[in-house]
Amino acid sequence: MDIKGKKMLVVGLGKTGVKTVKFLIRKEACVRASDILPLEKLPDEVRELKRDGVYIETGKHSRESFLWADTIILSPGVPFGLPLVEEAIKNGVEVISEVEFAFRYVKKPIIGITGSNGKTTTSTLVARILEASGKRVFLGANIGTPLIQIAERDEDFDVLVLELSSFQLQGTVTFKPFIGVILNISPNHLDHHASFEEYMESKFKLFANQTEDDWSVYNFDDFYIRSYMPEIKSRKLPFGFTSTDKGVFFDGIFVRFGEEMYDLREMKLVGAHNLENAMAAIASTRIMGCDPEIIEREIVGFSPLPHRIEFVGEFNGVRFFNDSKATSPGATLRALQSFSGSVILIAGGKDKGVDYSMLRDEVARKVKVLILIGESKFQMQKELGDSVKTHIASSLEEAIEIAISNSSRGDTVLFSPACSSFDMFSSYEERGRRFKEGVWRYQKQG
Repeated sequence: MDIKGKKMLVVGLGKTGVKTVKFLIRKEACVRASDILPLEKLPDEVRELKRDGVYIETGKHSRESFLWADTIILSPGVPFGLPLVEEAIKNGVEVISEVEFAFRYVKKPIIGITGSNGKTTTSTLVARILEASGKRVFLGANIGTPLIQIAERDEDFDVLVLELSSFQLQGTVTFKPFIGVILNISPNHLDHHASFEEYMESKFKLFANQTEDDWSVYNFDDFYIRSYMPEIKSRKLPFGFTSTDKGVFFDGIFVRFGEEMYDLREMKLVGAHNLENAMAAIASTRIMGCDPEIIEREIVGFSPLPHRIEFVGEFNGVRFFNDSKATSPGATLRALQSFSGSVILIAGGKDKGVDYSMLRDEVARKVKVLILIGESKFQMQKELGDSVKTHIASSLEEAIEIAISNSSRGDTVLFSPACSSFDMFSSYEERGRRFKEGVWRYQKQG
């Protein structure tokens, strides 16, 4: 695709935005870039690009740049609901995501994986199975490496495994994976999407351009997903806990796919949600022709990724788990469902405008003490506090102290925020590290 001389605006100058700007320069486009953050808070590469003469505006978005462009490329996390984006669209400017733009330059088959929860675990697991089967795999998009980094050089790979967020999918026009995988749907990112319906529609754009030559792998037990599937044109392969003639399902002991049987009882991943992730991986990799023995071996040996129901340690008979990646109520619900016995739950963070009441029944059943932190703490207390003993903490460290003082042998302390981290931390990774450090500090003192 020739974009020489075309006016291109990149919005958002994190890792993905910087890579996109560099690609556009190589393609001899006329490039501008914009970020709402001040220059000192952006990567050093942004200053280098500015010194090299690239037109970069920081600390604000200008109307002039948005209306100047032929095409606007939004980096992950930049919402379509920005007033300047909406005005640009009304004025005939093409607005797309980086994934859509990069897709126009790649040729290898894509496995695109989305869902409200479980994307990173499933994407990584699928990539591991494919690699163990001898395939050269690119793993990226919403995880690790931006897709734009391999645009025009994907001949180095046999298959591209892409973790895809609602933001990335919302900005697609022609994007078409060979295999589209949707794990689950629950309300999320309602601070960026106008409604749950818009969020859901963004997710299902994964399948919009598929044909009968492609595949859709979907969670049969998810009502929202199942109700949408009749509109999809590709070949369908369901997975879940409900027995289906043509799908991958769990029979209570084994996972079955036709005549094939997978023994995952020694799987290191915990919880019903991770069994769903494993079934999605089985479906995807069998379509790609991977051997069932290799698939079973890789799933059983796969260790949980950091910050995803990660075992931190045991202190005086109390187990501690870090689930900082749980940035939505749906993710925290799945974490709670993974445990039996008494749970002390630490939750709260940046409020994304979601409804926390979906946690009420599970909290009432399992949670001994609820400890709330962050911007959302009073809203969560309002929605959940009457069903359980609740404490408000001013910091994560104080929350850990309250959890330990209220715990007894046999309890589980679960840090599963149900919110994003940006009110108190730079990322969910920093938040998770702080939790682990706090627990280890008390272990040393004890």
